[in-house]
Amino acid sequence: MFLSVDDRKLFFKNWLQLLTYVNDKYSIIDNFGAPKSPVGINTDDLLKIREKLWDNNFVINEYLEKAELEDEEKNIVSSWNKFIYAKFLFIRSLKKYSVFVDFGEKKLYGVYGISSPIIDLVPYIPVMVKTVLIPFKDKIIFDSLIGIDNVSFGGNMRRSFNEDYMEIKKENGIITTLE
Repeated sequence: MFLSVDDRKLFFKNWLQLLTYVNDKYSIIDNFGAPKSPVGINTDDLLKIREKLWDNNFVINEYLEKAELEDEEKNIVSSWNKFIYAKFLFIRSLKKYSVFVDFGEKKLYGVYGISSPIIDLVPYIPVMVKTVLIPFKDKIIFDSLIGIDNVSFGGNMRRSFNEDYMEIKKENGIITTLE
């Protein structure tokens, strides 16, 4: 349901280095530095840098040309070009992953948490979330930032969501990799 300790370290090492590069390139946050851990970083600062990254995702390839990364790290960061930035309905928390629905595309995504199950990050489900899905090795994760719409749904709406979920699952299954 969430990444192993080693994979979590690998993700944050590369994610924070990429965000540092974006921040340095666009001078978004003064004194951002080069954080080695997400602990203690201002979320609003991360959101600003993240928005610039996904609005200008060509910067990933620029970063890859300049960064000194191992092959595995290059492959991971390069795969982030296959990101999906959208609003999803977080509808289920399964044993292996959380299920996000993209109703516009009629797709279900099996999404892993990074440091904990995603269900621990939300007050209830179903809930609308805005985030960026990215590949990580053979999994789908989110880019560590998730926005929650505090809208509750009535019984009829939840039933409708469940019917749509079952229909999409029957037609397309659950997508578990963006590779």
